[in-house]
Amino acid sequence: MFLDIDGNRVFTLDFGSGPKTLLAHSGWVGNFEDWICTLAPISKHWRTVIYDHRGTGETVVPVERITADALVDDVFRVMDALDIDRCILAGFSRGTFTAIQAALRDPSRFDGLILMNGYGGVVDPSIPMPPAVPLNKWPGATHSDRLRWFVDGCTPEPDSEHIRRWAMNILSRATPEAAERILDVIQGRQADWPSVLSVLKLPALVIHGRLDPRVTTAAMEYLKSVLPDAQLAILDDAGHLPAMNQPARVAKLILDRFGR
Repeated sequence: MFLDIDGNRVFTLDFGSGPKTLLAHSGWVGNFEDWICTLAPISKHWRTVIYDHRGTGETVVPVERITADALVDDVFRVMDALDIDRCILAGFSRGTFTAIQAALRDPSRFDGLILMNGYGGVVDPSIPMPPAVPLNKWPGATHSDRLRWFVDGCTPEPDSEHIRRWAMNILSRATPEAAERILDVIQGRQADWPSVLSVLKLPALVIHGRLDPRVTTAAMEYLKSVLPDAQLAILDDAGHLPAMNQPARVAKLILDRFGR
């Protein structure tokens, strides 16, 4: 279904029922498909919600309306539109930035936090931040070539060509302009993270595929260390897309952490 959110038509899926609600936010220019295979088994126990954020999938908005603050605003707008008072909030890849910022803005709205293969802009001050590389500087002559380079790096697991094809279909639905914009507006930053994140007393689950070349294990370990109540689950044989490659395993981690 489409929700009218801030003048935009936001494609949203809402399925399942139960004592808990899980709201999932996708990565970079991923859409609801980033999470759908993982949400399916969870929906047998909980209500599950996923939406295409600004500039992705079927949620088409003017590029200038894609901002870091607007992405966070939309978390609460979707919750309010669907009468969700509280939920467990999940973020994947660059979506972890939006999830963390939403939880910091109003932690009273959340019962838990799931952060998968993304450090949410929480940068270890002892490790220098590498300069951001613009999308048009990624390897490849065309936008499609650059997406393929990105997808290939995300899926180092053997026998994953079907996942690569699926990921290319997902990412290709966003315009190059929207893809560049989201890269620009969501960046890591230096801060006193133990102090900043100390307000997040809610339980957190940090999930990381060790084979991920995009996000290091050290970055995810640091994120776990500065969250007051976090568990870290490292998947030794997974890359950047565990919710697509190993959905049953990711679903079990979530249900085990937060209770069925």
